[in-house]
Amino acid sequence: MDAEDKTTLIAAAEALKSGMFVHIHGYTNRYGEQSHVTVHADASYDSVHARSLTKLNELAATPDLTVEIVRNFYLDEAGKQYTRTAKGRSFVAGTKETVACQDPDFQEAIAKLRESITNPKAIANNYDKAAPGTFDNTKTGKTYFRNVLVSSKQIIVAGKYPDTCSARVNLIRDALQKMLPIGKYRTYTLDESKFDYISLMHEQVSSSSSSSAP
Repeated sequence: MDAEDKTTLIAAAEALKSGMFVHIHGYTNRYGEQSHVTVHADASYDSVHARSLTKLNELAATPDLTVEIVRNFYLDEAGKQYTRTAKGRSFVAGTKETVACQDPDFQEAIAKLRESITNPKAIANNYDKAAPGTFDNTKTGKTYFRNVLVSSKQIIVAGKYPDTCSARVNLIRDALQKMLPIGKYRTYTLDESKFDYISLMHEQVSSSSSSSAP
């Protein structure tokens, strides 16, 4: 994003208020997935976490709750599963499973998720606020659209995501997190290779020449 585009974006962002909708057209992530995304801007971190905890407690009290997970793992000759490769282990991809709340891993996943909400890990703060929801990162030199909640997302081009192996309990936790407000909490890189244009209340405020770069 050149200086003129960045200034235009920040000037428009000055008009942002919490809860306003912003449309990011043709956003491309690092895996090549391209999508049109509409978000709630300048969401309150504390409010999102408080509402997520309330929702998690409601889910935990639902006796017939289930989640769907898709697992990748390595299998040894004895039939034991692992998350890491080693000699004598074969890779098994895309195993689907429905997990009920009575499962011990399900209960551990809820406990892990509750801990992450109530006691989030401290992270380095390299951001300088340029405008509501818009931040410059002093470490990367890039501008980011932060503290937003995804309202809708339309995938235009599928991304090429790597095959990864995660522990079963972590996959359950991730599935549960998607049901919470924090599961919609996002940060977007405002780089000219990342999007076609950004619209604030249906008005185009910044554009780039291409969105095809990964």
